[in-house]
Amino acid sequence: MGKVAKSTKKFQSKHLKDAIKQRKKVQDHNKKMVQRKGNKKGSSASSGSIDKNQKNAEVFDDVDVEEYFDKDEKLPEIKKSKKDDDESEESSSEEEDNDEDLDMNTLAKDDPEFYKYLKDNDKDLLDFDAVNPLDAISDDDDENEDEQSEEDNQEGKEFVEEKKVSKEAKSVIKVDTALVKKWSEDLRSETPGLKTIKNTVIAYKSAINTDEQETYKYSVTEEKVFKNLMIVVLQDLPLAIQKLTPYKVSSNGIRNISGNKKKVAQLSVIVKAHIPSLITLLEDSSNTETCALVLQSVQELLPYLISFRKLLKSVVNAVVNIWSSSSSLETQISAFAWMNNASKEYPKSVLEIILRSTYSNFLKNCGKTNVHTTPLLNFQKNSASELFGLNPTLGYQIGFEYIRQLAVHLRSSVNNPTKDSYKSIYNWKFCHGLDFWSRVISVQIKSDLEGKVENPLLKLNYPLIQVTIGTIKLIPTAQFFPLRFYLIRSLIRLSQNTGVYIPIFPLLSEIFHSSMFSRNPKRENLPAVDFENVIKVNTAYLNTRVYLEGVCEELIELIGEFFNMYSKSVAFPELTTPPLIFLRRFIKKNATAKNNAKFNRQLTTLVDKLTANSKYIEKHRSNIEYGPKNKVAVSKFLQEVEWNKTPLGAYISTQRMVKEERLKLLRESLESDAAENRSKATGFESDDDSDLRDVVSDDEDEDMDSE
Repeated sequence: MGKVAKSTKKFQSKHLKDAIKQRKKVQDHNKKMVQRKGNKKGSSASSGSIDKNQKNAEVFDDVDVEEYFDKDEKLPEIKKSKKDDDESEESSSEEEDNDEDLDMNTLAKDDPEFYKYLKDNDKDLLDFDAVNPLDAISDDDDENEDEQSEEDNQEGKEFVEEKKVSKEAKSVIKVDTALVKKWSEDLRSETPGLKTIKNTVIAYKSAINTDEQETYKYSVTEEKVFKNLMIVVLQDLPLAIQKLTPYKVSSNGIRNISGNKKKVAQLSVIVKAHIPSLITLLEDSSNTETCALVLQSVQELLPYLISFRKLLKSVVNAVVNIWSSSSSLETQISAFAWMNNASKEYPKSVLEIILRSTYSNFLKNCGKTNVHTTPLLNFQKNSASELFGLNPTLGYQIGFEYIRQLAVHLRSSVNNPTKDSYKSIYNWKFCHGLDFWSRVISVQIKSDLEGKVENPLLKLNYPLIQVTIGTIKLIPTAQFFPLRFYLIRSLIRLSQNTGVYIPIFPLLSEIFHSSMFSRNPKRENLPAVDFENVIKVNTAYLNTRVYLEGVCEELIELIGEFFNMYSKSVAFPELTTPPLIFLRRFIKKNATAKNNAKFNRQLTTLVDKLTANSKYIEKHRSNIEYGPKNKVAVSKFLQEVEWNKTPLGAYISTQRMVKEERLKLLRESLESDAAENRSKATGFESDDDSDLRDVVSDDEDEDMDSE
């Protein structure tokens, strides 16, 4: 004999006995089927006496199993009413048992030797239950997987059916304090019950969706019970789910669910049904503490939501909407913390959704800009800038797409110069969009310059600068000088943080050619213009002294801020030579104009500081031995000197302090006026824009802001 293979020995020792038993069961089942078929046709009754061995041969050899199962046997249909279903099932099971008993008795009478052999060697074959042979020969692993999937599907169906009670239900369970306490104790136990988790979710869903017509299994009517149930759902429920399926935190800080797959599938169905209730609560909550609790609960359940893409997007949109529309800075901070944590934990699944939703929701809610909303909008810009730095490559792709949209709108307005096309550009949303990307690039490039890392976001610098300059030059009238100043501040921030030179002085020098400097201004009793919170003034402000003085102050500030960026540059004298010539000519031309005397004095002071700073740089660079080609040495010029120690820097530092004090007084005045207007208001005006009604434009301007 040849050598027996190792796999054959392993099969003989572990599986041969079971295989023989299984084969006997199949053969015996086939035998019974043949016997029943023969009895029905009357073949066994008319065949006369048959030899026992021949009979056994007929049972085991004459029937082709494949031929038998290929046949389509049509069973007679029996019409039964629904009431008789249970009785028919019981009777059929009894008939099958009787048939099996008859078959065994017949075998004992006809072939006692074979019956005795089966009884002595394999008693299980005499007591087996009828099975489908195709099912009997299937793989064990496939059976387990099928059973598990069926149980999971059945579990999900049962939970969906339990969420709502049909109209034919007899009663609805009223949730009281005792029942909530019982659920809380079970959820806080070491082994919380799955049924308790289901009931808690269903009860809370019924309490949230009170306006729906469907009747739920539970009813919550008391306010105290609702508050207690909300605390249980937000605090105890996530911890109970975590006990049943504990997390495993990877080295990257990502939570992965572990535990029984069946239990994970069951809890995923429950969480999927529970999240819409949390979204509803999040959208309706105005309290910062409640909002923080909901966000914390959603954060605990986040690993279950990663597989539900559509539901995850709804959660992100709800959180981002809170971040962009809330009037409370604390609530915005809580929402941003959730966004930041989720983006860092699941960047592949969440980050892109958050970045896109962040920008779109920000633009939707920035149409109304005033002294009250500006701090909130600035926080949104700065916090979103941090999110775009989590993945600079993805941030570049999204930024390129949205900056291109801004450029397309601007090109359309330039090619089709109509009133409506101008409105699509000269509004708060478009200006905030440009300023938003200015902050994103500034924040990320500044941090990377310190770490000397090349950031893909730097490639967005040039197209953003071009779109911003094009927007400034679109309508160069005095009415839109505030918009020009607002966007120039964005360019100064961009240039300062990226180190890219932007020709900003020509944009400021164009204002000196305005007719407002050659006319005698009117004296009107109008409040001062808050240039940080308006982009267009009412026509009543044109050719007025209050507006002229405001424009002059802005010019002095922005010219000084622009040149202050290069106050320590070795090329400062050459940079300021053409501007100094221009400014001296303007001062000389307007020296005789009494209306501009104050502005001339301020401008003369600025020219003196620029001249003094040029001499300061010339003095220090007279001792250097390198030339312009040595960029490394050029970048280190006056590196140890603080910017506010230079003649121009000291002047700018003082001007900033004066401006801050002036803005503080202006804000206090506007807030007092707004409070007075609210006390006298009849309810037709909103609080947000009542304090700027005298500053912003007429109905046409309001329509432009709302776009």
